[in-house]
Amino acid sequence: MLRWLRDAILFASFTLLLLLFCAAAWLWGSADERMLMKIAFCVLSPLCACMWYVLISIFVFRRRSSYLVQFLIAISGYALIALLIKSRMVTF
Repeated sequence: MLRWLRDAILFASFTLLLLLFCAAAWLWGSADERMLMKIAFCVLSPLCACMWYVLISIFVFRRRSSYLVQFLIAISGYALIALLIKSRMVTF
């Protein structure tokens, strides 16, 4: 039980801090690191948003998260990334 709790906390904290690591490498890294972090940010940010939703719904609202809402968060996240790329706010 303790091992599962430790693993769950480490996985959640890594996933939640992943965007901060991407942003740090994006802002202060070399050109190759910036390119890699832009791609990682575009791919992983909607999934991190889903993880935030799951954790908030479990720990704050004390209920299970809906699969439909998770799906809608992921789809809307990727749509937002597509709009950011289309409007050239994120360039590669």
